[in-house]
Amino acid sequence: MSENYRRKIEKNKEEKMLEKTKKAPKKNSIVIKKLSIWFMICLILYVVLYGMIPHTVYAAQSRQTYNSSTFDSSKYPGYKELLDNLKAAHPSWNFTLLYTGLDWNNVIKNETVARHGRSLVTASKPSSWFCSVCGNKAYDNGSWRCASEAAVSYYMDPRNSLNEDYIFQFEALSYNEAIQTIDGVNQIIKDVGYMQGSTITYTKTDGTQGTINKSYAQVIMEAAKEANVSPYHLASRIRQEQGTGSSPSALASGTYSGYTGYYNFFNIRASGSGSTQIIQNGLNYAKSQGWTDPEKAIKGGANFLAKDYISNGQDTLYLQKYDVDDSDGSLYSYQYMQNIAAAKSEGYSVKQSYSNMGLLNSNINFIIPVYENMPTETCKEPGTENIVTQDIKIKGTKVNVREGKSTSSNVLATVNTGDVLLRIEIASQMENGYYWDKVVLPDGRKGYLARNYIVETADITNCNDTAMTNTSVNLRNGPGTTGTTVITTLMKGQMVTRIETGKYELDGYKWDRVVLADGRKGYIAQNYIDIVDNGNSG
Repeated sequence: MSENYRRKIEKNKEEKMLEKTKKAPKKNSIVIKKLSIWFMICLILYVVLYGMIPHTVYAAQSRQTYNSSTFDSSKYPGYKELLDNLKAAHPSWNFTLLYTGLDWNNVIKNETVARHGRSLVTASKPSSWFCSVCGNKAYDNGSWRCASEAAVSYYMDPRNSLNEDYIFQFEALSYNEAIQTIDGVNQIIKDVGYMQGSTITYTKTDGTQGTINKSYAQVIMEAAKEANVSPYHLASRIRQEQGTGSSPSALASGTYSGYTGYYNFFNIRASGSGSTQIIQNGLNYAKSQGWTDPEKAIKGGANFLAKDYISNGQDTLYLQKYDVDDSDGSLYSYQYMQNIAAAKSEGYSVKQSYSNMGLLNSNINFIIPVYENMPTETCKEPGTENIVTQDIKIKGTKVNVREGKSTSSNVLATVNTGDVLLRIEIASQMENGYYWDKVVLPDGRKGYLARNYIVETADITNCNDTAMTNTSVNLRNGPGTTGTTVITTLMKGQMVTRIETGKYELDGYKWDRVVLADGRKGYIAQNYIDIVDNGNSG
């Protein structure tokens, strides 16, 4: 079955499921609850079978030239100032906005919990970068972990990359003869040991040595022109996939046992469980394509990228990692890489090449995605603050809770030994002589408390009720829509356990503390959950 045909089938099945849910009758509360349960069952089955959460498209996707005077900054916060700053610094740069029509929270769900392992981070990252469900479970060759929603949000939020260093992950990937040259390619591969020299020596399928009377840079330039793909994209992608050592990986060495003389520089179709399966799958594909020398592999890989990605709307590094363009009739399922940092790091290599050649002020085109319902503030890097929801007790008399992280900040309240507060952030670094943790006072005000005066304690609860969300709703680390952080977005019909109620009324809502099935805790506005079973009744 071809990839495009498979994606069309997935799209049709998704549309049929959404159509069925639209026709569901609403007669009374009992029927609604039954339908909610049925919807959740269907949703779980759909996610298991097809690896995506049905997406909400607010409008047909479109690409429009950025116009500062007409851009709706209230609907898409944070973009305008960043883009205007870039345009002022580089008047020749051109920005096209990709209006995805996709809900931001739904996008993050599809990139994470819809299919665990779709987005990966290196195992060397702190635990705050890892999915709370998968934890330390190994993926790919064993050195990768499933990324947390916070980690994916940080990399997916375009606003975090609308600066000179990282905007090149949004560069349009078609060939631009005016500014893309062999000198630029050599800049990108100058530290790649095996790509130096004026000729290419390789191993043939019979084990003997062969020579191509061209440099790697020449081959890349020819491949770019033939496929109409940026040579800088090709060079940075090879650098990313094969590393910078004196020899490429097993997929491009031509010497892997059982696959002598076959090469796959772009690691196309190289997926699986464990290194052996990954390498064999990639080399099986190279064998099927007849990639028997580096030139054939690079040119064949360039044509693959052009045909399967760039011509199908995935025409930036960002869109190759995050499939949020529906030009081919599908979303999320057709992504080139799992590494959430790949597009950003590859884009940085391209930027360095432009910079080294003095071409940063050239006529360069960028395609920037925007989403519906994005948070007002840019998504933070995991670990900047450790987001929690936990009760603490005070040790010490006349301890001040302050507005800011300093002893000179205004005092909000004074607390004493034994007083119980809610902690919602644990500071990761010392400021002004203390680790300042963020806490919530009994009246809902948020402030900062020096950790020296904090003692951890078990949750103090006043209920144990089974509940179900009656709409899509944010789970926050504390009560209130201001001063708190969204942990995740819950889907309609998701089951939770309510462990605290009646304590906080803020920002027009009563707030309940709940626990998810995976153990995460947080607060939900009370009117967005229905009690299914009251744990205090008989």
